[in-house]
Amino acid sequence: MSNYKNSSICIETARQVVAIKIEREVSLLKKYRRSILATKIRNKSSIAEILLEEARMAKQFWREFGKLLYPKIVFLNRKPKSVDAVNHLLDVGYHHLTNVVKKILNKYNIPMDLGIFHIARNSNSQPLAYDLVEMFRSDIVDAEVLTFLRLKKKKPEKIDNQISHFLYEINKRLDKEFYLKDFNRCHKYKYYMEVQILKFIKAINHKQVFDPIMLPRRHENRCS
Repeated sequence: MSNYKNSSICIETARQVVAIKIEREVSLLKKYRRSILATKIRNKSSIAEILLEEARMAKQFWREFGKLLYPKIVFLNRKPKSVDAVNHLLDVGYHHLTNVVKKILNKYNIPMDLGIFHIARNSNSQPLAYDLVEMFRSDIVDAEVLTFLRLKKKKPEKIDNQISHFLYEINKRLDKEFYLKDFNRCHKYKYYMEVQILKFIKAINHKQVFDPIMLPRRHENRCS
């Protein structure tokens, strides 16, 4: 992947991954009648520019995300390894979801030591899993954190004793069915993840642009 990483095809694939992440964040906010400025991701021509645009959009997303929890919970920004309830739940959820991605990659004996955005920090690093999980975080973890905390009648003082229930709800989301136009039928979200990952790997292996599967942009009841 090292030679591929500097190619125009790789840049377009990276753009596709970030575009999916942003599209799913926008989709989540729309469910709560919130919006953010349109992304300029299609105009970016390097990995560095793509990452800067991702950061710009993330700043907007977390600002609106926090507004959906206020005034019960004051959430100012995403800070990994922070002790506040929101960031702690996000950390737990992202870790769990990344493990789901790793299981899919292991199932097909796909090495994870090379990635597009993340780099290996040591011999045990698996940056590819962290690249791929970006496409699924908002649908599963961000969405569940909002639901989980907004249902609370008051600000949660202790969250550790609620982690098991939170992960149970995460797994329910992974088993929820969505209508996939590419297959003309409903499939569990975990199946969507698996196919999306395999399409990404196929694109990498054949030095082609990643052509992702898209989830429905609007709520529909064909899979209810």
